[in-house]
Amino acid sequence: MTETEACADSPYKWVSTWGTAIEKCDITPEAMPCIPLGGTTVRQIIRPTTTGSRMKLRLSNEYGGSDVKISSLHVAKQVKADESAIDPATDKIVTVGGSESFIIPKGGRIETDAVIYDVNALENLALTAYFAEAPETDVTGHRCARATTYQIKGNRVTDKSFDESETRTTSWFFLADVSLWVPADSRAVVCFGDSITDGYGTDALYLGRRPDSYTRWVDYFAKRLQSNEPTRHVSVVNAGIGGNSMLGAWPTDAGKDRFERDLLEHDGVGYCIVLFGVNDLEKLSDTEKYYLLKPEYERMVAIAHENGIKIYAAPIIPFGNSSHYSESSETVRNMLNAWMRSEESGFDGVIEFANVLADPADSKCILEKYTHSDGLHPYDGYEAMAEIIDLKMFE
Repeated sequence: MTETEACADSPYKWVSTWGTAIEKCDITPEAMPCIPLGGTTVRQIIRPTTTGSRMKLRLSNEYGGSDVKISSLHVAKQVKADESAIDPATDKIVTVGGSESFIIPKGGRIETDAVIYDVNALENLALTAYFAEAPETDVTGHRCARATTYQIKGNRVTDKSFDESETRTTSWFFLADVSLWVPADSRAVVCFGDSITDGYGTDALYLGRRPDSYTRWVDYFAKRLQSNEPTRHVSVVNAGIGGNSMLGAWPTDAGKDRFERDLLEHDGVGYCIVLFGVNDLEKLSDTEKYYLLKPEYERMVAIAHENGIKIYAAPIIPFGNSSHYSESSETVRNMLNAWMRSEESGFDGVIEFANVLADPADSKCILEKYTHSDGLHPYDGYEAMAEIIDLKMFE
């Protein structure tokens, strides 16, 4: 009997407090670890979005061609963003089936045992693992963590901090989800999207940005939920993947193929926000894409409703000054957005990111102060996006 089954009548349940959309990291070489993972210690940083005292992790090797063998996995609190140092007093071993060493089988996912651990909302945790063996290609993870991952040779899982020989990347490896055992009225919001949800530009060096800033719209949204007493029980999962499209397959599974996984393989999901589809509209020469995309959104609505999840549409934001733009692209964007806003769509509500970002003088473009001539990504508009979300939709 599982812990959840044993506590079926408990006023508590498992709810994801953090999660990411997994993909193949080696789609882009710069997303891979600087040295092969086998025989190294990797310290990865995550930021839970709610508070609890019991946690478990979900680890994925979905795309791997060989097993991942972990000799030891620890959780601890990070001392300072952009540094590998942890507070040793908070360090604790994470086990699987009671064992400190375990395997994530190729093509599979596993869950760890529950760990008694005080997790605070919006406080960084370090997950440190020593990899005895790991694939060198087809590495499962998330390319755009926008948080620093630290790697060093040898088994250094209990080290307070690494030394000058450490290497750094900004990807997560094999991490899929962290859940907390929380009151039964708690729920998670899955934010399903592309690079705009993934936070493109929040670590743009040419704008003076760096990783570990936590300035995606999803991050600002999580902060707002926590600052509002009626929504402090609501957690946020970022299921955005840069470059992803509904119908295409680069850089990973098409949106239509990953939606069900990225919605339902997290715990306690009560809501979904869909901001997706702009990559399907690049340089269109006609409006036929509308008739291909609309059924996929309808399927998303059906999947959510079949699983008791409220799903909110975020109409596609303008991109008139970007290389994506064509007159047919704009026509299809307006057709899709009008449908999303209609009762016919079946969405449970609409979140108007598109309106808050649009230039009042030219509604097909993002305000320049937000996009910095990019035309597609709202670098400085992420906070404005989060601010217009009506929190009553999540109470």
